Amino acid sequence: MQAPPVLCFFVACLLATVMGPASSAYAGEAALRHVKIDIGGTGPVSQSLDISLNKAAVIELPVDARDVLVSNPKIVDAVIRTPRRVYILGMSQGQANAFFFDSAGRQILNLEITVVQDVRGLEATIAKLIPRARVTVQPMGNNLILSGTVPDAGTADSVLKIARQSVEKPENVLSLLTIQGKGQVLLKVRIVEMQRTLVKQLGINLSGSISFGDFVAPIAKPLLENGVPVLDQLGNAIYETVTPGRFGTTSSFATNNAFSLAGRALGGTTGSIGYTNFRQGVPRSSIGAGISALERVGLVRTLAEPNLTAITGEAANFLAGGEFPVPVGRDRDGNITIEYKKFGVGLGFTPLVISKGRISLRISTEVSELTTTGALQLSSQAITDENGNVVGTVDGLTLPALNVRRAETTVELPSGGSMVIAGLIQEKTKQALEGVPGAKDLPILGALFRSRDYQNDETELVIMVTPYLVDPTHPDNISTPADGFANASDLSTILFGRLNKVYRAPGAKTNGKTWDGPIGYVLE
Repeated sequence: MQAPPVLCFFVACLLATVMGPASSAYAGEAALRHVKIDIGGTGPVSQSLDISLNKAAVIELPVDARDVLVSNPKIVDAVIRTPRRVYILGMSQGQANAFFFDSAGRQILNLEITVVQDVRGLEATIAKLIPRARVTVQPMGNNLILSGTVPDAGTADSVLKIARQSVEKPENVLSLLTIQGKGQVLLKVRIVEMQRTLVKQLGINLSGSISFGDFVAPIAKPLLENGVPVLDQLGNAIYETVTPGRFGTTSSFATNNAFSLAGRALGGTTGSIGYTNFRQGVPRSSIGAGISALERVGLVRTLAEPNLTAITGEAANFLAGGEFPVPVGRDRDGNITIEYKKFGVGLGFTPLVISKGRISLRISTEVSELTTTGALQLSSQAITDENGNVVGTVDGLTLPALNVRRAETTVELPSGGSMVIAGLIQEKTKQALEGVPGAKDLPILGALFRSRDYQNDETELVIMVTPYLVDPTHPDNISTPADGFANASDLSTILFGRLNKVYRAPGAKTNGKTWDGPIGYVLE
């Protein structure tokens, strides 16, 4: 089969023949190479040829050829220019083969042809724009495979972006690039939280009583001992009260101003004053006031310094806290299934080394604690049989809630540089006034009929992040808090109250040195 000549491809034609089976050469080289194919016997010769898309190659045959058979003319076109010179044209990407026959119909050559995308221009562009990269582009059908070495992850991403511009679909580019730079990042995080609580309570409760009606005198009789009246020092008989004196009607009143925010008086100073009017030793009327006053200031400091190391592109996680169980359902046998929720100080980050000394960090930090606010309380339930009889009781259950402060962000920092990624400030103020309606609103005197409950909560959370590019080190350069620790002897513990041995190596210089290191390990 002979295709019509296409002269425009002959200007850029490339001779691509290699002696021996399974050999190949790319088309489009600077100079044409004429290689004569040696039949080497009576059998046909098989060779392979890789040719770039829209490029041509010249095949020199050892004998005259009359016919050419191409398996797929849409991929490869062949033109016999002379009996021994054939032009091969790459029409589209793919594989095909061409068979050459002489005038007697005998097969001269079997040529396995692969048409691939020309990547020399892409390689030249990458080399020009990114001279530090050593990249090789290998075509495979409609795909491109990138291999070689780059100094950092940022350069690898730039090479990948350039390569994706030369294909129709970005997913057709496969990167096998190797990053030569440092790939391990140590992240030092300092989490500081201050919680300040202010509580003020001031309450006044009044009480009083008054008696009305005729007074009934008390009834008394002599105190007897073995039937003989008991006498005092003056010889007078001692009487004991049988029925105390009383008035016909007694009325009393009181105010009860509770502290609704705290639920009760938390302590502090309490006092009472009052006056009682007696008649013949019996209270006729009384009035009193009870005062409760409290001011409480609380301060909570939370400090965590987690240090994590991860290679570039991989995630690392840290948690200093705990887990608590939460029922989430029942299985087919009726057993309760449990899922554990984490709480405490948590850290997760994914580093990416962009260039020398530049690190991109995706960070997620969290400080959480158990709280009764918003907790789920399930009361106990009775278990009954078919007849309605109670056969058992399921105990109640309280599931705590979580008080969470969380921050997620992505930052870019140099190695050794620090940044405050979150400063979370929260202030909550509660105040309640309780008292007798109407009376509590009176000027000045209204303070006697009301109580005040005031609560102010302030929280501030600061997170500081510092990444470092790190290298492995020798084990002798690493120390732990347990290095040099030894338990004290029984005699030292009994006589001196020591928990560990106190010693100093001969010649050791310890002046001005402490246990406080630049990163971690603080012993007090």
